[in-house]
Amino acid sequence: MITRRLILALSLLAGLSATPGPALAMQGDPIYNIRYYSDATYTVEVGFDQGACYYFGAGYSSHTGQSTPYPQYELIGYCDRGIWNPI
Repeated sequence: MITRRLILALSLLAGLSATPGPALAMQGDPIYNIRYYSDATYTVEVGFDQGACYYFGAGYSSHTGQSTPYPQYELIGYCDRGIWNPI
């Protein structure tokens, strides 16, 4: 006779085997460098934010120049609990 505990244990094992492994795991937070431009033509760069990886996730290590409403984002990697994974 199958007991309730055996059914519960088998269902838990089936659930664990269905979870994705490391190959399908998330890569972490995206890290971007941001370039700021003077206007919508994106020809004159006036500012820059350097992307960085910290224990709490993605952030920025430095800012130079101005911030404007005309940014362009460059994906440079992913941050997973303080570990930087370049692309």
